[in-house]
Amino acid sequence: MRLGALLYTLGFGGAMLAMCMSVPLIVSIAEGHWPHARNFTMGLTLTTFVSGAMIISGRTTRRLPARNIELLAVMLLFWFVLPILASIPLTGAVQVRSFVAGYFEAVSGLTTSGGGVIAYPQLEDAPILIWRALLGWLGGLWTLVFAVAVLAPFAIGGLSLVGSPLLQHDEDAALSSRLGRPLRVIFPYYLALTVLGIIGIAAGGSGFFASFCMALSGISGTGNSIISGSVYDAFSLLSQLSLASLCMISAFSLPAIIAMTRMQSARVLRETEFKVLLGIIFSFVAISALTQGGESYFALVFQAISLATTAGFNFLPAETLSRWPVLWVMLPVVIGGMGLSMSGGIKINRVILVGRELASELRRLAYPSSVSVTRMRGRALDMADFSATWAYMAIFILMTSAGIIVLGALGLEMEAVWAITLGGLTNSLAIVPHLGLETSFAAMGGATQLFIIVLMIAGRIELLVLLVIFSARFQRLLR
Repeated sequence: MRLGALLYTLGFGGAMLAMCMSVPLIVSIAEGHWPHARNFTMGLTLTTFVSGAMIISGRTTRRLPARNIELLAVMLLFWFVLPILASIPLTGAVQVRSFVAGYFEAVSGLTTSGGGVIAYPQLEDAPILIWRALLGWLGGLWTLVFAVAVLAPFAIGGLSLVGSPLLQHDEDAALSSRLGRPLRVIFPYYLALTVLGIIGIAAGGSGFFASFCMALSGISGTGNSIISGSVYDAFSLLSQLSLASLCMISAFSLPAIIAMTRMQSARVLRETEFKVLLGIIFSFVAISALTQGGESYFALVFQAISLATTAGFNFLPAETLSRWPVLWVMLPVVIGGMGLSMSGGIKINRVILVGRELASELRRLAYPSSVSVTRMRGRALDMADFSATWAYMAIFILMTSAGIIVLGALGLEMEAVWAITLGGLTNSLAIVPHLGLETSFAAMGGATQLFIIVLMIAGRIELLVLLVIFSARFQRLLR
């Protein structure tokens, strides 16, 4: 593994952070928020300097062919290192009182988990809220890029993308090229959908600032709002519909997003994952309507979308979710959206694959000599796909158990332990503050916040490190 190649690529990630940082800096100057202007100037200067230094120091390795271990390592470094730079401007936030708290807020944004230490966004100035939204938006973009460049080629946890032009690259392509090519393909679609989302929310009567922040959080599935309360109480029905639509898009697989933007919606509708996603949403709505009752069907549908896509917005009237059982709220969150999407969770394609294999095993019990072929996305699945999926499921259960034990030992109540563990591993912590729990991220100690950071990053990288450690297939790839 060559440090220079990692630094060169990481430097470009820092440069993207610096470009995004210029937006709240301009807003700070335009609106006269001079303390924020100073903080963003310091952050922009330091981020630019560090990123430039990394690019220059790794320049000699920029044309060397990428190694598999370097792809895995740079993915980890993006989520662990770059939030340090992203946290610098957050020191000016009223509710960020330590470095760990700022780092926690930055990680929650870049991993699209939401639910940071800023519990009352309405107390913060516009530059801070814009920066939170931009962190989530940038994190969503990075998630898609790494899904194509790392997760799909390695079939991490059974996720794969076969026969797609997104995977095309030269065998001797450099590390920066392996990430840069999918970035150039994805970015125009991502930006276009973001702009449409801003227009849609604004069409419902929301101002540009609110539309901008909410659209960026919606398209990335981050779930960070500009208010601490419910979306139901603050936005019109049309704005809520636009926001829910953005959340839905965030849970689409990357091939589905590209097909949709190319006016090939019929292809998306035929996908089994999409049908299962709709089934989860409407089943949740039907059961919630029967058992909870009294809520608008629009609100229930929007809330089901928010949970199934792991966005975590609260579309129900204030305090409603706090009366619902925590595990019922977290159930669709754990399943998550489609594979190779911005959403968190186990992913629907893994659930489908496990279900089909169980059905196949049951058929073999009745007909031992029968031969069945499981297909997904137009290709037959082999034993390696099933092994990778079962490895992921086993490690997800292991990490969930470890999270429950550690957070319980750190003094959190049991309901909060379940919600935060599942929310961290599925990158859906934005829903946790709406569950009526007697704890908040801001009130937690540094050790607790650091452990939750590990959960968020583990969920975002699809439990990558443990899969590499425990899977012989991935160990061979690293040689």
